[in-house]
Amino acid sequence: MKLLSSLFGRLSLVVIIVSILSSAALFAMTEWIVRSEFREQMARSVDTDIAGLADIYITGGGGELSQRISDRLALQSPDDKRYYLLASPSGRAIIGNLHSWPELSSENSEAGFFRLADGTQVYGRATQLNPDLKLLVGRDTLARSALLARIRTAFLVAGVLLVLIFSMIGHYATRRLRTRLDSMNDAFREIGSGNLAATIPVDWRGDELDQLSEHGNAMIERVASLISAHRDISDHTAHELRTPLMHLDNRLVTAIGQSTDPLHSEALGRARQDIRDIIAMLDSLLDIASSRAQIGDRSGLSECDISKIAAEITELFAESAEDLEIKFGTDIAPGVKMMANPAHIQRILSNLLDNALKYTPKGGEVELVLQPGPVITVRDNGPGVPENMREKIFERFVRIDTNGAQGHGLGLALSQALAERNGLIIVCRDAGPGALFEIKPEGSA
Repeated sequence: MKLLSSLFGRLSLVVIIVSILSSAALFAMTEWIVRSEFREQMARSVDTDIAGLADIYITGGGGELSQRISDRLALQSPDDKRYYLLASPSGRAIIGNLHSWPELSSENSEAGFFRLADGTQVYGRATQLNPDLKLLVGRDTLARSALLARIRTAFLVAGVLLVLIFSMIGHYATRRLRTRLDSMNDAFREIGSGNLAATIPVDWRGDELDQLSEHGNAMIERVASLISAHRDISDHTAHELRTPLMHLDNRLVTAIGQSTDPLHSEALGRARQDIRDIIAMLDSLLDIASSRAQIGDRSGLSECDISKIAAEITELFAESAEDLEIKFGTDIAPGVKMMANPAHIQRILSNLLDNALKYTPKGGEVELVLQPGPVITVRDNGPGVPENMREKIFERFVRIDTNGAQGHGLGLALSQALAERNGLIIVCRDAGPGALFEIKPEGSA
């Protein structure tokens, strides 16, 4: 099955089958030609022999004919054995090396094949010399059978050699093709992982694969150019938006300092908070876009101690949980490490713990568990997440309005993007009651 699942395996199999069928077809044609030619030769030989004996009978009579048949039987070669039978109308033998008359009509000068008692196949012709005498002349087919056997052996040997040669040629050709395609696939995998600097190798043979490689490199260069342009536009847009917003924030700070009206100052403070929320939302959107663009890119990742990061994060959130009168438990396995960006892991855990504390009522429980894998679980016993929302909450601007919590609905979208950037994935499940968020390697069960 593995052979048939490979393009090169199927190609090699086709080459072998074609070579076998070609050899079989060539042998069948050769055998047909040999059989036809031998039949014609035997027919001509038998017809010439029987015509000569008929002339002897006409000129010399039956006695002369019997003597000549006897002479021919005595002089014939073992390699070219001939059969003669001079018989009465009833088939009783007068002279010859056949003991019975075959099923050939002498009245019609019938010719054809017949078998002797020992199984030997003979081609013969019968003729009626006079009403009281009939003659049969035949030749066996042993020479033809021997030649056909030698031809079969020759074709079998040649066919095996042909299959071996074609198989070797096919194997060599498919191996060269597979080597080139494997290098192309490796390059595509590298590019798919985010390394747009990788190129597809070109052998400079000028064939179709080289054209495919050149077109692929041109496409990759174009995609890299578009991504670079997109990043430049995003960065430029973010800068152009952030700068005036920060200026506006500074002006609001100045206005608040100069205001003597408490209501006026409060309104300016709310406006300033709105501006800061917009800036935070803008930063989150840019972080999401940046993380999505770098999914599969291993640059910037290093081996980091997840256990240490989790312990540091829990220390920060333990005080907040105590202030909110929420029980905060941890179970962190030591020495859990992986290739990741430490800052990304910190931000993911911070977002999930922040959400858990935000949606858990006073007196509730929040728990963080780290197991080798790594598998990180953040569980709370709050209102939970409806089943139809457990995938949607990872989309941008999607949130569940519970307990009056505020936000733009970007925290989980950013966490998922950062997780995927580091080869992880976040899934949401029912904690019964509450919600359970599990971070685990992408593709794991």
